[in-house]
Amino acid sequence: MTDETQLLRVEDLCVDLPTVSGLLSPVRSVSLSVARNETLAIVGESGSGKSLTATAILGLLPRSARVRSRAIELDGTDLTRLGARALRRLRGDRIAMIFQDPMTALDPCYRVGDQMVEILRQHRRISRKDAMERARGMLAQVGIPAPETRLRQFPHQLSGGLRQRVVIAMALLCEPDLIIADEPTTALDVTIQAQILSLLKSLQERTGFGLILITHDFGVVAGMADRIAVMYGGEVVETGPCDELLEAPLHPYTEGLLQALPSLRVGDGPLGLIPGVVPRQVGPRLACGFVDRCPYAETECSEHPVQMREQGFARATRCILPSDRPRDDRTVWHRQMGEDK
Repeated sequence: MTDETQLLRVEDLCVDLPTVSGLLSPVRSVSLSVARNETLAIVGESGSGKSLTATAILGLLPRSARVRSRAIELDGTDLTRLGARALRRLRGDRIAMIFQDPMTALDPCYRVGDQMVEILRQHRRISRKDAMERARGMLAQVGIPAPETRLRQFPHQLSGGLRQRVVIAMALLCEPDLIIADEPTTALDVTIQAQILSLLKSLQERTGFGLILITHDFGVVAGMADRIAVMYGGEVVETGPCDELLEAPLHPYTEGLLQALPSLRVGDGPLGLIPGVVPRQVGPRLACGFVDRCPYAETECSEHPVQMREQGFARATRCILPSDRPRDDRTVWHRQMGEDK
């Protein structure tokens, strides 16, 4: 991806939080980019730093957090140089976020219509009547039946699927260049999940916004993403085109995640398991963050931190092992737990 095609460019993003145990670093030198009309999926287990990365980009972390980076640019605008007021004008306008839980993202004390009108009038010079009409049209665009009725309702009067659609409509009100969707379908049943994902895809094709999709679900990733960034222990450990990465993962952590997915193929045996837990995020990292959980670990992995390395066209991984190393099936991960000896 060239600089001219990048919508969002993040380089060496770090987040530090002071704690009684020392300086907590839940995000460490994260670099990523998104183009217009492209979907970047960020995957990884809980605690890997996915949501913190998103909130750091948006400038939504508490004042106690120390955010450092070489660049956070949205279509050439350096977000790190913007003041608090300028960032507030940008959020909801050029960049929007779909939060994980729509019930907590919506204010329970205000009707849906009032909340949508407030967003529009915050960023556009528009009358309340025209803003309400645009809000009605946006609810209809995201597939909400009887939008006039929904505008007069409070969030608790809507189902989970309708609330999620309302949050998506609010994110799209000002036609943003970039949308960050943090687990947008976690609390939904599979039927509504498929509808929401199809809706996001069709709206992206229509308007051309860039999309960062944060998720644990590789099924969602396979159906939505153009590229994938795998995060572990606050770091990006692998990036690449969606199909290539899912077909031939380069980092052992990515391989372990994929081996832990259920399979319908006969003879695949038990699910793979990744032993242990995410490493402590306090203090500097003196070795590979995955070394204690990796079945392929070598002495060199414990001697120094591992940097991202390019592996062919559009692929990169934070691993010293060669990309063409022999690969075992999921039994290598099952043996880690001592159940297949």
